[in-house]
Amino acid sequence: MDGKFAKISPFQVDPDKIPQNIHLNDDDFLAAGEDEKASMVEKHKSVSYWKDAWRRFRKNTVSMAALFIFIVCLLFAFLGPKLIPYSYGDQYRSAQKLAPFEYSDDEKTAMSVAGSCDGFYATALQPGSRTAIKKGDYYVQSGGKTYAFSLKKAVEKSILILKADEEPALFVVKEKDIKDGQYDKDKIQALDCTDTPAEGASEIKLVKSVFPHVFGTDSAGRDIMARTMYGARVSILIGIVAALIVLVIGSIYGAISGLAGGAVDFVMMRIVELIYSIPEVLIVLLLQVVLKDPLQKWFDSGTSAFASAMSDLGSGIVSIFITFALLYWVTMARIVRGQVLQLKEQEYVTAATALGASNGRIIRRHLLPNCVGALVITTCLQIPSAIFLESFLSFLGLGVSAPMASLGSMCSDALETISLYPYRLVFPGVILTIIVLTLNLVGDGLRDALDPRLKK
Repeated sequence: MDGKFAKISPFQVDPDKIPQNIHLNDDDFLAAGEDEKASMVEKHKSVSYWKDAWRRFRKNTVSMAALFIFIVCLLFAFLGPKLIPYSYGDQYRSAQKLAPFEYSDDEKTAMSVAGSCDGFYATALQPGSRTAIKKGDYYVQSGGKTYAFSLKKAVEKSILILKADEEPALFVVKEKDIKDGQYDKDKIQALDCTDTPAEGASEIKLVKSVFPHVFGTDSAGRDIMARTMYGARVSILIGIVAALIVLVIGSIYGAISGLAGGAVDFVMMRIVELIYSIPEVLIVLLLQVVLKDPLQKWFDSGTSAFASAMSDLGSGIVSIFITFALLYWVTMARIVRGQVLQLKEQEYVTAATALGASNGRIIRRHLLPNCVGALVITTCLQIPSAIFLESFLSFLGLGVSAPMASLGSMCSDALETISLYPYRLVFPGVILTIIVLTLNLVGDGLRDALDPRLKK
């Protein structure tokens, strides 16, 4: 053995192997003290399970973008109708078959009159169009004041305007007195107004300008954007409620089956397979036809406040909810059962059983919370499935009842004139696609964030 290595003990460092620019002494090889160890420990603030899941979800750029787009869709569906003067059921006979951002001749005249009358605000009984004012009592609210008037006979097609100078007053400009956007101020008809409306008077809302038909109008003169907003609202609500029904029934059924095991699990799973073997489309159509009349009679009876509330939805929507409660929970049940079969072998479930916890408590406190990833992704995927089912039924005339609109019924109505007016199908179709796609992406991101096995 070389002499210089023979002098080195096992706990010493060969001086020849130490880099020349590093200077060490004996103190550098002493054991670290408690204070030095504590200074090297990096402490992290304790966070809850949901905060930690939100942190992981925010790192998923695609899911965050999808969530933002879906929130925009929610605002479009629920807040949008309050920002436009049109309603999904109102028909504007002078504004039929308009292309996007196109104005009717009446609307062009109204805009021209609004721009030419000094100190006046042009308006109409229907937003953006001229109309005949029927016989009856009316009132207008503007600038904190009320202008009430009564008509003994109907006024022919005209524009109602409010003079906004020192002494505000209401006037009517008849169509025959308007030429090229100009009107004869000597022929305007002044209205006798009071401050107190008569009982049962109808309100006329003034508008300073004509609001454009952003998505155009259909053959009945209904604004497509307003109907798309209401249709998106109806479709989203149907999807969420149906998914919640599936979540409750499927998770409870699957958890009981997986935890019980043995003969109970065998019988419950055979029932699931029996439901799987039934042609879903046939059963859905039969349920829609069979339940329609009994539900309508129940609504008309008004025996309870719940029946009155359901009558606003219509028999078609309620039948969809019943269909989901009867048929569409089986996939959720099988997924939850598979998760429970794995989780019930874990030590914490054995410990809970040994401590005398009931099966209900084990399902509620230990099994279902650890299935949250599967529950979330399946529920989010169930929402577009419910929307598609509603669209299919509306296409067959068994879904949403007129005049209520949904994205599915709008797509169905647009098929008749797709070659002439393709935009009628494009707008609701694009909104439907965006909603379904964003829900899928958000559900995928939530699965990654909530599943403890994927924790990073």
